[in-house]
Formats: sequence, C-alpha cells, structure tokens
Amino acid sequence: MPCWASCSVSTVRLPASPSSLREPCRWLPHDIDRRGETRLSHLKCFELPGKTVIVTGAGRGIGRTIALDAVRSGARVAVGSRTLTELESLQAEIEGMGSECFIHTLDVTDVASIRTFFDAVESHYGDVDVLVNNAGYNKLGRIIDYDEELYDLIVDANLKNVFFCSQSMAKQMMARGVRGSIINISSQAGVIGAPERGPYSGAKGGVNNLTRTMAAEWAESGIRVNAIAPTVTRSPMAEGAMKASQAFADAVKTKNLIRGDLAEPEEISAPVIFLASDAASMITGHTLVVDGGWTMV
Repeated sequence: MPCWASCSVSTVRLPASPSSLREPCRWLPHDIDRRGETRLSHLKCFELPGKTVIVTGAGRGIGRTIALDAVRSGARVAVGSRTLTELESLQAEIEGMGSECFIHTLDVTDVASIRTFFDAVESHYGDVDVLVNNAGYNKLGRIIDYDEELYDLIVDANLKNVFFCSQSMAKQMMARGVRGSIINISSQAGVIGAPERGPYSGAKGGVNNLTRTMAAEWAESGIRVNAIAPTVTRSPMAEGAMKASQAFADAVKTKNLIRGDLAEPEEISAPVIFLASDAASMITGHTLVVDGGWTMV
C-alpha cells in the first residue's frame, strides 16, 4: 500500500486576510471551515479525476502502463504510436474499463506527424490537461561506430520529439487557458555517462535541461514541466539491449542497488501520475531520478 494511502486528512491554516479566504488554493481539493482553515484530502490530490491525458509511445512498455494508470486514476486518455494495432489493443482494454481512449498514429521524429496528432486530439477532446512525452528509441553501440543516420534517428526520437510535442501542447494549453502539466520521460543515462549509449545519453541529458527551460518559460502560463529519469525498465527495448550486451546486463544486476534487476513499468508510472496530479502543484523544472540507487554511487 502506498505510504499516503493511510494518511489522514490534514489541516493547513490560511492567512487571515479576507482575500485568501475568498480564493483558496485552486489546485487542491478544499473546503474552508469557519476558522479559516482549509482541509486537504491528500488521497484525492493524487488522482486525475476529469483530466485528459496524452501519452506518446503508448503502445507498449512504460507508455502503455502510464495510460492504463491514468485511466485508473480517473482520466480519459489520448495515445499515439507508430503501430496502430498496439493502439487498438490498448483502446479495447481501456474501453473495457469503462473509460474513453482516443488513438491516432504518431511518428515523433516527424514534426508534421506531431502537429497532425495534436490537432486531432484537440478536435476530439478539446482541452488537454497533461502530456506525457514517453516515446523514444535507442540502439546500443560505441561512439566510434555510429553513423550519421542512426545518430540523427536517436536524437530526433528522444530530444527533437520532446521539443516539438511539448511546443504543440503548450500552444494549445496557452490558447485555451489550461493550467497543465507536461512530464518528459528522460533516463538515468541523461544524468550520468552511459557507455554504449552515446547519442541516447546526450539526447536525454538535453531533455533534462530542456525540461528546466520549458518550466521557466511557461510558468507564468501555469504550465508545469518536469521529467522522470528511470533506470532500465522492463520493456521489449530494454530486454533486447540486455541480450545484445553482456556488459549492459551485468550493470543492471550490480548497479540497481534496490533489487539488482530491471525496474517494473508500474514503478515508473506511479511517479508520473504523481507529477501529473494536483499533489505536485508546486513542483516544476525538476528531474526525478527513479533508478534504484544506480546514479547514487
């Protein structure tokens, strides 16, 4: 059970000014008693009731788990991926849960495809509250062996992707007056050096700095921007990388101090849902490392 699941309702005393009593915190569930106190239900703060959430790269792995957890938290979702059959499978599962799922093909390395996707989501749903930039790509190799084509593909899929998806989302949020949240899925490889992942590591480091810059530029519009930097997480891409490189597989076993194994997608999705929720209303420009202690030592 999550630690907050047993939390009781807490009481926060507001300043005594009449204006503060007329306009309490917009972000958190509240009701004000006669003494000028706001009671916050922290359980509700961690949920996404009535919100609309976009998840890119949602056909499998972490992205699929994030989409499902967003629905379980009360949101409706829009998902994009290059593989329509995977999206259709996810849509069927979500509709079976009694929620709505809008699907649309998306190639995050193509700016025209990105713009078409966001226009389609806006036409279908209107306001969108949360964007999770999950889509990405990597192929292991030594820096001296990468050619320009593969380098460009990796950087486009991990950094250019985040730039233009976030730009499209922010334009819509600003035009509609939505105080939203953008969460970029980075990587521990963007925090520390990562042998055999040169272009990927560089791109994810760029995501971390881009996250801070976006947070600074868009704060006045009420848009929060944060990143999650996961350790190697169970997915087809991660499992393929471990099979391709024994050194990489050994690093996973020795450097993930908590368990000596891959993280599970749910362990990455949980902090994403937190950052998307009103419970994180004062958090922006932060990269949360979720790596079992890998980057600590």
